[in-house]
Amino acid sequence: MLDDKHIKKKRNRTVALMLVTASATFVIAWLIFRTNYGMDSNLSEEIRVYAQARQYISELFVGDLDESELTDAAISAVIEALDDEWSYYMTAEEYEAFVRQSNNEYQGIGISFTRTEDTNAIEITSVTAGSPAAEAGLAVGDVITAINGESVSDLESEDIREIILDNLGNTVTLTIEGSDGKTRETQVKSEEYYVNPVSYEMLENNVGYIKIVSFDSDSGKEGIAAIDELISDGATALVFDVRNNPGGRVSELLELLDYILPQGEMFISADRDGNETIEISDENSIEMPMAVLVNANSYSAAEYFAAILQEYEWADIVGERTTGKGRSQLTLTLSDGSAIHISTKRYFTPAGVDLSDVGGIIPDHEVELISEEDEQLQKAIQTVQE
Repeated sequence: MLDDKHIKKKRNRTVALMLVTASATFVIAWLIFRTNYGMDSNLSEEIRVYAQARQYISELFVGDLDESELTDAAISAVIEALDDEWSYYMTAEEYEAFVRQSNNEYQGIGISFTRTEDTNAIEITSVTAGSPAAEAGLAVGDVITAINGESVSDLESEDIREIILDNLGNTVTLTIEGSDGKTRETQVKSEEYYVNPVSYEMLENNVGYIKIVSFDSDSGKEGIAAIDELISDGATALVFDVRNNPGGRVSELLELLDYILPQGEMFISADRDGNETIEISDENSIEMPMAVLVNANSYSAAEYFAAILQEYEWADIVGERTTGKGRSQLTLTLSDGSAIHISTKRYFTPAGVDLSDVGGIIPDHEVELISEEDEQLQKAIQTVQE
């Protein structure tokens, strides 16, 4: 992406950083216990040992030293040692991007791209609706050969991202080779922009289609608004598309589920001590044929959305088996603006299914996506019409 979405990544560590990491286990423990239970007296010795190791490195290490990188690497390594793919550490800069993403706010121009094999240029693979790129008329298949007159062939992807963000608030000039073979220059403003996580349209035969990009901020109310608008326009069936949806906020998920489902349990979570919290849906519901599209990149709230509708027999699930994530995370900010995002609860369907244990959802109709015809969507439409 040429935007600032948070990307989880692992850092390479030198021997010096490994020395710090070996004594750094206390960092996360201290933060978590202090946040939830207060300071544990046994941690004071670990804090002292870590400080001693850092002092030795600062005074004696012969190579170049960046104190902030030592801290970032130490905490990141501890999170990795938890062996939980859903937990990670964010630097202050990454956390700022994470917060913006959670609010559906982005910076940049709004495209994804891949490298062309022959010229190493940038081929646009997606354009975010409502983004500066969309407003400038950029399209999938366009090839960017230069930015502000500088060829992109020798630039790394991160270099390109930096050029875009360094020009935040200003216009950048892109040299484009269109799918028609013609070359043009396009002015695109690099700026902050908002992306609605929900879009919808009426398909043939009064089938309402609702695409939920994520369950981040506003997705609950926007999903409800989409349902109401489509029903008002005459929809007699609904297809929800949560393919490639990475999840988001439980509160947004529950707002939408409560609107769709009949009265009953809709979400069960348990903390580390086994204390359960049960969320209940009210008696109001939406009753019409429904289908949910999923794939291997339907994570977290997205796959739970499909799982609970399947369990209630409220919708047919179409597509590919999902990932299998039955953990929710808490984001804890640290004093320097960085943050840790760690799994703090397990969650289950009303039938007691842990999606992590069963390896995700098995669709009622397993369909591979093998062409531009979108066989999965066509099957979903067929299912709700039958």
